Amino acid sequence: MKILLIFTLCLISDGGASKELTGYSGGGVLIKCKYDTEYRQKQKYFCKGSWRSCSEQIKTGAKNEWINSGRFSLFDDTKSAEFSVMIRELTVQDIGTYYCGVDLPRVIDISIRVELKVKEVGSVSREVISYAEGGINIKYRYEDEYKYKPKSFCKMGTHQWCFNGITTKLHSEWSHDGRFSIQDNRSAGFFSVFIRELITEDTGTYACAVVVSDEIQIYTVVKLKVREDVSYEKSISKTVHVGGDLNISCKYPESLRRDPKFLCKTMLQRAACSYKESVKESRKDVNEGKFSLYDDRETQMLTVSIRNVTEQDSGEYWCGPEATWTSDHGYRVYFTQINLTVTDPRVPVSTSKTTQPSSSSFPSSSSSELNPASPPAGFPASTVITVSVILLLFLIGIIFLFVFLQKRCRIQGSASFGVQSSGNHQKEVKDTRRHSASDAGPIYCNVTTYKLPTIPSDPSQNVYANM
Repeated sequence: MKILLIFTLCLISDGGASKELTGYSGGGVLIKCKYDTEYRQKQKYFCKGSWRSCSEQIKTGAKNEWINSGRFSLFDDTKSAEFSVMIRELTVQDIGTYYCGVDLPRVIDISIRVELKVKEVGSVSREVISYAEGGINIKYRYEDEYKYKPKSFCKMGTHQWCFNGITTKLHSEWSHDGRFSIQDNRSAGFFSVFIRELITEDTGTYACAVVVSDEIQIYTVVKLKVREDVSYEKSISKTVHVGGDLNISCKYPESLRRDPKFLCKTMLQRAACSYKESVKESRKDVNEGKFSLYDDRETQMLTVSIRNVTEQDSGEYWCGPEATWTSDHGYRVYFTQINLTVTDPRVPVSTSKTTQPSSSSFPSSSSSELNPASPPAGFPASTVITVSVILLLFLIGIIFLFVFLQKRCRIQGSASFGVQSSGNHQKEVKDTRRHSASDAGPIYCNVTTYKLPTIPSDPSQNVYANM
């Protein structure tokens, strides 16, 4: 006789023997079942019905690998002594009571059960198409009973439940992990995931999940496909002066032709984009303040106009479309990045006519005339300082050279007069040199070119005696 062993599932914080869980048609649920370590090598199974007559949905003795049986999968993790059961593609036929079990040859009277409800909302498993080097923002709406539960987003694998996961923070803040960001908008009742700088390797199946407890999660499936497309520019850079106008054209892929288009600005944390208006019809202008949008679906071109730009308009923008964003499970695709730089134009320097100051009056400090000592407008201060230092050093060099030449000329002049004077006339020659030097002024170098007159043999003809 097959005996069912029931294990405790702490589905929510207040505990209890029976817990209710609500999933969505087309989505899935993940349940984790703890067991005693002595039962690691026993077979595990998951069944539906009363514990006395429970119909097995999946059963396996395999360890540490996913085993599939239709829409049911089971993974027995012997290291942590728990096994996980996943139900995919939920339908209303899955409503009922479920148990986790271990196949044992004796009766153990423990009866904890899970009551699963399925809300039919149409197929919430959807395909999302985006483009390499762009971004995507995926929206997931949840029931009000899960408002304060953590939300997660992860890529589903064939050999494990999820990997590269990211979970929301407590206070509606953006949580970041590499290129992935997530935020829970509790007031609106949905959470959104933003993936930037997409690559083709991001293609795959993802789970948008509500973490009901450590042992259970409910999720919906998103199949993301990232395409390569060279028919449009991935990035545009624009520079414009304050007060100017700007027109930008974003060409988009054919698959986005019928979707509403928008322009958005990336927030400081580079999470999702914020915008106020989108254009939903072809060849119709939509105005929102200084921004205008015009979508020509025939040419697949979105034209954005920005009037009277300010420095605050600088930043990163994205051209993109939105698909059923107002519904429970919409998304936005970002296909062209715009890097906008707004600069303040250079103000020309005033060139008012200056007046010559008189000897009795000087311009005051409030005068509008240019100060000769101040550097010309437009030149960096470092350049002015460098040039001033070079000129000062050059001037000091000239002064040292001039002083050196003066001293040299004096020495040479003294030597010349000393050699040409002799005997009784030495004092007279010195007096004459002093007299000549006094008459010549400060130009001493000319002394070396003077030629003293020849002294005649007759003392009465001495020219110095008459002076």
